[in-house]
Amino acid sequence: MRSTPDHQDPDWPRYPETILSFSTRPVVEIDLREIPSERAIADLGAVGFGQPFAVLTAFDPCGRDLSPAENETRKGDLDQRLTAESYRFAHVDACSPDRLHCECSVAVVMPQEKAIDLARELEQVAIFWFDGKRFWILGAIVETDPMMLPRSS
Repeated sequence: MRSTPDHQDPDWPRYPETILSFSTRPVVEIDLREIPSERAIADLGAVGFGQPFAVLTAFDPCGRDLSPAENETRKGDLDQRLTAESYRFAHVDACSPDRLHCECSVAVVMPQEKAIDLARELEQVAIFWFDGKRFWILGAIVETDPMMLPRSS
């Protein structure tokens, strides 16, 4: 039985406030508190993310804080897997608006169902999904309705 997001991860309420910083050239930043502008969508396309893609992480499975070394090992394993399976991906820092908390993630062009399955395998609460126009939060190991971003108040 899958659990609810806030039960699984106390940081859940802050997911919609995430700033995504793509480690691309040039760097692209997306503030999930705002609807992506045409410019932001064009910038994503220019760095290879003009079609639907997922943003997911291997860090801190099930919302549990792991050591930096454990997280780095999980990140390396995910990078190797995506490379071996020939997925296009880029590292993304998923940060709080104040930048005091960042989690190393990847943006990866893959079908939505495969992305959710991978996130479940990595024991992740949820993924961010870009549909070509807007970002969403989709549950992985938790039961939750898809949440279109920015979240309406």
